[in-house]
Amino acid sequence: MDIDINYLLLVLGSVTAFVFFIFLVYLADILYGFLIWLLAATLLGKEIFLLSIPGLPDIYLERIVFLFLIPVVLLMISREREALLPNTAVEYLMALLLLILVGSMWRTGFLTTRMGEDQPFSIFLTGFFFPFSFYYFGKLFLYKEERIRLLLWGLFPFYLYLIFIAYLEHFKVFELIVPGYISDPLKGIHFGRARGPFLNAPVNGWVMLTLFFSVLYLRNISESILAKTILFLALLFGLPPIFYTYTRAVWLAFLIAPIILMALTKDMIIRARFIMFPLILLILLSFFFWENLGSSERQAGGVMQISEVEDRIALFNISVAIFKEVPIFGVGFGRFISAIPYFAPGIAAPGATAFASQHNILFGILSEVGLLGAVPFVLILFFVFRYSQVLYRRLGEEGIISRNLVAVFWSILIVYLISASFIQTQYFIAANALTFLWVGMIVGLYQRQEEEPDLVEAV
Repeated sequence: MDIDINYLLLVLGSVTAFVFFIFLVYLADILYGFLIWLLAATLLGKEIFLLSIPGLPDIYLERIVFLFLIPVVLLMISREREALLPNTAVEYLMALLLLILVGSMWRTGFLTTRMGEDQPFSIFLTGFFFPFSFYYFGKLFLYKEERIRLLLWGLFPFYLYLIFIAYLEHFKVFELIVPGYISDPLKGIHFGRARGPFLNAPVNGWVMLTLFFSVLYLRNISESILAKTILFLALLFGLPPIFYTYTRAVWLAFLIAPIILMALTKDMIIRARFIMFPLILLILLSFFFWENLGSSERQAGGVMQISEVEDRIALFNISVAIFKEVPIFGVGFGRFISAIPYFAPGIAAPGATAFASQHNILFGILSEVGLLGAVPFVLILFFVFRYSQVLYRRLGEEGIISRNLVAVFWSILIVYLISASFIQTQYFIAANALTFLWVGMIVGLYQRQEEEPDLVEAV
């Protein structure tokens, strides 16, 4: 029997990588597995590796790494029995929402052959299944102080990379940008803005802000003068790249989230140095560059573009029309674009929203899955806020696991909610996973503090 040598090498290489990955992550720390996955999802996405098999979802490196993570998680659970927790309302609602989405796809189809549409099952994976999986990952393992510190330090290089690439994009130093597809104007959208490896400026801003607040907290809990200085400089140099996204949702999130953080933390290091300074700087820049801000030119920093507002109003009106027609079940998960021709006449100009997804996660769920999906989603957010509020009241103000951690989480959650109000977040797996990892950590800490307060300690 003839064996293709290339196929044999591929199988042997995969098995070797799988074994090496398990031993590396298991012997070191489970969080290294998440960081490797985040690296694959951020820098080694479909532009680097894509395996398409007819009739199946596309295979990316992050999906392969995710499969590698499953046995490691099971091994870690066997070693850390205290990691296991009973389910809360959040997990039950997540499971219910996943079942509802699968049922909707069962009714209307898991795949589509229409040009310009993403596969519903792929949206299901990137927007819900993988983020909810990493929610559970955060709940299981992020309860030790040293592991939370490890996570924050592990995210720091990603933050440095994104702000560095943002500077290169802004000043058009394309020769130094890695991966090279970021500087390809034919790839993705928003070329000319700081769009990063996501090829999308709002998502890049969403991730940068999430990492900004993570690094802010890392700076607050660090004890070394050298570490504090390096982290302070990183935060300082991270301010212009947020502006370079030229995205109003990102700017709005950066305005609101620090105010919330300042109101909820009594730590003067956070309040005086890292919150008031950016706000004062923002006010001064707005005063001196008001002429640019008042223009409709995005690259000049203008915020008066009207066409995007009109498009979102049209999409909202389409969602209203869909909801009136099918309020309970919607048009089918991942089928919003398909439904536009039937509901857009008289609402939007012909072709204006021909291939536009709903740029609001709640309106998108209402349109595609109806109240059947929207109610569990809203309840998930409600219980997350409720649990985090209880945790905030019960924690002290000292240590890594403190009220400041919850306050930073709320800032990150605000960034997510603002982003989800203006873009279709379901398409971006790394940003979703990073946010829901934080959500899982906070819910897990709440549950441990509720049942066994001694476990929420520096273990």
